[in-house]
Amino acid sequence: MGRPTKTSDLLFTSRELAVAAELSARNMSLLHDEGLAPAVAEAGPGRGGHRLYSSVAVAHAALIGALHLAGFELLVSARLAEVVADDFASMYGKLHANLAVFLQAPYNPTPGHRPWRGDDTVPQLDDDFWVYNRLIDSPVDLRPGVAISGDMIIDIADHEYVLTETYGSKGVRIFSPVMKEGLPASPDYRIVGRGSAARIVPITDEVDTMDFTEDPSSAARYKALQEAYLAARENAVTRVRINVSLAIRNAFGRLRHDRSRIAA
Repeated sequence: MGRPTKTSDLLFTSRELAVAAELSARNMSLLHDEGLAPAVAEAGPGRGGHRLYSSVAVAHAALIGALHLAGFELLVSARLAEVVADDFASMYGKLHANLAVFLQAPYNPTPGHRPWRGDDTVPQLDDDFWVYNRLIDSPVDLRPGVAISGDMIIDIADHEYVLTETYGSKGVRIFSPVMKEGLPASPDYRIVGRGSAARIVPITDEVDTMDFTEDPSSAARYKALQEAYLAARENAVTRVRINVSLAIRNAFGRLRHDRSRIAA
């Protein structure tokens, strides 16, 4: 791959996606063949038609890589990452890199103002890689490899029950429509089966309806499911913890280093 141009500063090649996620080129090719790779932003120039990806796809790939690093099979990692990324995209537009926290005290020495100066390009605050680069070159205390309060955490019990929570929010309960006292973590998905046949089943798909006022039996079923998730988490033989936000920031750091190395 050639040196990135100004027009591709916020677009990434398949090779760069693999670098960001710490996956091999062969693994990336397999994900493409299986239809489990992050979405392509646009086709690159030339007869080769190289795929180009956005920072949203980099975040998606970072989650695949983190799950694979944690010991999950590649295709299982990709299936879970796809469901999580799609759900967060529909709710928030993208996976949570937790970069906005660095614009606030105590990390930002000028809270309420952008900490970077001298940048005459058009601001692209909705692009996490753009923001990451500006933060790295600013006085902000953005330390690579360090977890930050507000990071998104995935907690997987016995390779089956998938819950999400927020780093640093100990004691803060998560709303549940069927549990008055709230929950310590959000039950979200189950990994059903193993290997290439594994499926990701959202907890909401295991009830007939989420309109619990109209269907009390679905409410009872949902409550039982949430209790089962929490019991599995509490009594798990193994629990896998993924800091998704940190994985994304680390992926951006690898991309920045890789581009600097090529440009040198």
